[in-house]
Amino acid sequence: MASQLASGDLVSDRYASALYELAAEKKLVDSVLNDLSNLKNILKDNKELSLVVKSPLISSSDKQNIFETLLKKINANELTNTFIKVIEKNKRFSNLASIITQFININSQKRGDVIADITSADELNDDQKNNITNQLKSILGDKLSLSFDVDKNIMGGLIVKVGSKMIDTSLANKINKLKIAMKGA
Repeated sequence: MASQLASGDLVSDRYASALYELAAEKKLVDSVLNDLSNLKNILKDNKELSLVVKSPLISSSDKQNIFETLLKKINANELTNTFIKVIEKNKRFSNLASIITQFININSQKRGDVIADITSADELNDDQKNNITNQLKSILGDKLSLSFDVDKNIMGGLIVKVGSKMIDTSLANKINKLKIAMKGA
């Protein structure tokens, strides 16, 4: 399973890198970034669409038709439309969310932003997000790009990832450490 995850990340990284280079060459990075951010929000807000994208039972051409309609609604750039056609041709719709995330990360890195991923057990309210943002900005600087995710499996607490560093204050991690300590006793 770990090798599948690594190869999925590799595929997403390659597609995102290729799209970023092409967008930079055509001076369309901001436009493509806006289109992909809109698609990411649509996928995040619409669980049924996320399931359709990941489903092997629905053909790539049907998925492309759905995305062509979505891209028309958001008035997407021609490069974004072409990219979705490439995704369809190579049957990579299951990697789409990961490709979009990787594209956003590449853009942030190129602009000199520090990227931090915050994972919590429950959805954080605006005050909590602002508090975390302010604390991290005081440590890491103003060029900070945050993404907030929810993972019920961590039970409580937070996981903060910045680059290759991770601070895991999740309840699941603490329980694991306690289990290990109990085995050693």
